[in-house]
Amino acid sequence: MLFDVNLENIQTEIFQGSAIYTIDDFYKNPQEVEMFIQNHPAKLWKEWTTPTYNGVHFEDCRHDFSDERFTTVSSALEKICGQPIAQPIQIVTNRIKFTNYYFNDYFNNYWAPHKDLGYTGIVYFNSSGTNLYEVVEEDEWTGPEHFEPWRSKSKYRVIKTLEAAYNRLILFNGRKFCHGMSIDDDAFFKDYRFNQALFFYESKTLPD
Repeated sequence: MLFDVNLENIQTEIFQGSAIYTIDDFYKNPQEVEMFIQNHPAKLWKEWTTPTYNGVHFEDCRHDFSDERFTTVSSALEKICGQPIAQPIQIVTNRIKFTNYYFNDYFNNYWAPHKDLGYTGIVYFNSSGTNLYEVVEEDEWTGPEHFEPWRSKSKYRVIKTLEAAYNRLILFNGRKFCHGMSIDDDAFFKDYRFNQALFFYESKTLPD
């Protein structure tokens, strides 16, 4: 079956009192999964918001489609992290590429540090990991997500980088930890950064 997974080797790390789960070789047929997803259209994320630089200085896209076969994966991961998944049959990705070196100043900034509603799962299909941050100075960010996505490094401190590897799944508490993609070089000015994202939630945090 397309979404068959390996769950025999779950590594658990306790970091600041919170469990981080890592599963290497997550999909049994990762290249088939990746090709299946990529054959669906990806759309610019939040293209309806203004002002925006998405599609101008970078392309931040999402695959977002349903497949009933994914239910078994969702159920298995719910048992691991102890939280319900927000979209049990939804295939959601992050697919991003940068174009303007001046605007995308990764030397002095981090990309869109944020929190989620609960545990966050990421299946990496290439090599860029995820930073966990401590907020050292309040960063007022009230505009649209794609208007000022790069935030000054002076306001955040990296407390841990979740290292990526092909077909590695990492589950971490995205509500506890401010986080964002780790961009340390210009690799994604040449190729797309691509991963699958799964969002879980604490019941009290789910929007009405």
